[in-house]
Amino acid sequence: MLRQIAARDLFRAGVAVGALLVAAAPAHAQNAGDTAEQLTAGQIEDIIVTARRVSESAQKTPLSVSAISSQQLQTLNIVRIEGLTQLAPSLRVTQASGSGNAPAIYIRGIGTLSTALYVEPAVGVYVDGVYTPRPSGNTFDLPDIASVEVLRGPQGTLFGRNTTGGAIVLNTRNPTEEAGLKADFSYGSRNEIVASAIAQLGRIGSSPFAVKLSAQTHSRDGWVEAPGYSKAKWGGALDSYGFGGAIRGEMGALTMDLRGRYNKIISYTGWEALAASTVGRAYFGNAGQNFGPAYPIGVGPRDFSVRDPRTDGKSAVETYGGAFTLDYDVSDALSIKSITGYQRIDQNLRGNIGGGSTRGIVANPVVPGQNLEPVTAHVTPNNPGDQKQFTQELQFLGTLGDFNYLVGFYYYDEKVDETITTILNSPISPTVAVRLNRSTSYSIDSKSYAGFAQVGWKPAFADGRLEIVGGLRYTEDKKTLNSTSVQTTTTTTTLAQSRKDKWDNVGWLGSASYQITPQVMVYGRASSAYRSGGYNAPTVGALPFDPETAISYEAGLKSDLFDRRLRLNLSAFQTDYDDLQVNGYNIQTNTNQLTNAGKAQYRGFEVEAVVALGDFRFDGNLGHVRPKYKRYILAVAGVPTNVASQAEFANVPHWTYHVGGQYKFDAGDAGTFTIRGDYDGKSNSPTYTLIAQAPNTAQVPLYGKESNYSARIIWEFMAADRKMRAQVFGENLSNNRFITFASDFGAIMAGTYSRPRYFGAALGIEL
Repeated sequence: MLRQIAARDLFRAGVAVGALLVAAAPAHAQNAGDTAEQLTAGQIEDIIVTARRVSESAQKTPLSVSAISSQQLQTLNIVRIEGLTQLAPSLRVTQASGSGNAPAIYIRGIGTLSTALYVEPAVGVYVDGVYTPRPSGNTFDLPDIASVEVLRGPQGTLFGRNTTGGAIVLNTRNPTEEAGLKADFSYGSRNEIVASAIAQLGRIGSSPFAVKLSAQTHSRDGWVEAPGYSKAKWGGALDSYGFGGAIRGEMGALTMDLRGRYNKIISYTGWEALAASTVGRAYFGNAGQNFGPAYPIGVGPRDFSVRDPRTDGKSAVETYGGAFTLDYDVSDALSIKSITGYQRIDQNLRGNIGGGSTRGIVANPVVPGQNLEPVTAHVTPNNPGDQKQFTQELQFLGTLGDFNYLVGFYYYDEKVDETITTILNSPISPTVAVRLNRSTSYSIDSKSYAGFAQVGWKPAFADGRLEIVGGLRYTEDKKTLNSTSVQTTTTTTTLAQSRKDKWDNVGWLGSASYQITPQVMVYGRASSAYRSGGYNAPTVGALPFDPETAISYEAGLKSDLFDRRLRLNLSAFQTDYDDLQVNGYNIQTNTNQLTNAGKAQYRGFEVEAVVALGDFRFDGNLGHVRPKYKRYILAVAGVPTNVASQAEFANVPHWTYHVGGQYKFDAGDAGTFTIRGDYDGKSNSPTYTLIAQAPNTAQVPLYGKESNYSARIIWEFMAADRKMRAQVFGENLSNNRFITFASDFGAIMAGTYSRPRYFGAALGIEL
């Protein structure tokens, strides 16, 4: 049967062949918008970063920042945020709970897995200077990124609340005065199509403004079979498209910059049942044998899961975002910057989170007397949510003699609304279960106010080699919660809650750096950070959880040696957390909950290196973190107990590593060829904090070791005076499969697995 052609299909076709439609047009010089250096052939390039809110060399910035260029993203065919996981030490980006498209970001072991709108992350993501606070708001592809900065460790002074783990800063390309086009298309395993186009429209007439437009589409089939559904709706499938635009004008001392983006993504998550309690295994196993399809339970991956008939499993997320930036350079002593941001998320995260579905006997059926009905451990037939935020940041910065300074003010206004509808079947015997229907609706209004200042001193007597920096930040958070929960088994219970809370924090920073030679810098820094308190909104009546605070100590070295043929960066750190916020599924209340774990200490080190030897280049990174609970008070049988000696750090690998190498050679008129191979991985990590709280995790205590071998051949050449790129690649060549997320629902523990081996080919053109 022929499928109807939708408007978005026409759009995809247009993106894919966009380059061909303009091939006959006159060629124009193309400006990527990146800051370039005049380098001798074979030298290692530097990248300009804004990790301290000013533009400076990454190698001269006295903190742990991994600078990733657009060229690196293109070479490794990285199109989504999760691809960054290999490019920085101590960084892990995996799948968030409830949605296969939302990235869960951990830096130095600190992060969160939840996509629920009441949860605020520990790693801040900034797009063009605007904070994007929810994982589902970061589901876009990366076709238009000029650079990425991974700031490792607490960043509380300049980047504010919710950066106790670190921050990721994404900078999109600037519009250019000259017109040009960059278009890319790739096709790979499971019908994966990625197509993007960036059109530089150049200057508008004689005005000072230049315009840029971008578009992308990304779709693929799934790999976790769902009987009765097409491969385009199997677990792992996604369907995404988006648009972006920017207009920028420089009028003497004033620069105006307006950027916006839109993205829509539909995805399907392939949950599988990993383990079960004795009664859970007996009930769902018997139900599967006697009344309905098989409900397989056990460690896999099986890449098979029967979907509950009460949900299609489709998670849909739409995001809108924009930034309006004004820069006014009064003099060297004073520049004024205003960043106004808006973002909205409209999502509905449906899913068969219980890992399967069958038919079984229910003591309280929907239709009285008809006790045989669909059963699963956990299904979310409907989960609409909406987030709106407005932010305003004002900065004053400049240089006065030996001093540089930055003073700023920040305002954040957010409202989230979410309704979570779930159906859970809890077996009470090997043959009978009780059905629980629950619908929780909540709204949270948040307002945050902050003032911050940072002063740096480069004394003349040290000839600019020494810099001492100090900073302070005051933050006040106000939140209001309204929530209602309706829960039905044999009777219906309705609960409601309203409350207001306020938290504040004073953060600080002190650092010193010394440029031993023009190529070698050492630094030391101490800083604090703060993550806002909040509500476990789905659990009506639960007390708020407290803010998480961190104090971090770090020492490091950055070096470019042997005429910039060897780059070696080292760092060592210790971070002490108080009231660490830990996320886990509570099998008593059947909800995800954040709790404060008391005190924890994280220690570790990181290494980044690049070696350039003629036409050969090697790069790699290594990160190690060793966390330890100092105090973790939890109610055990109603008695407050310190469980620090029993608690694990879920989703925190002790080791992260990556090594890559490439050989590039000139083939004359045929162009240049690059052969590259990479290996990256993460050591094993626990699936849950306390096995006593979720006993099924004893059957699956670890996620599994991450291991990815990849290889690619890249051909760059000229065709009709156009710059062309072609690439063939393979990812996860060893077909390593590890658990990306797991949760214990009492009767069943369910989870998701990483993507299987895949291959592809890509083609790009620049005009």
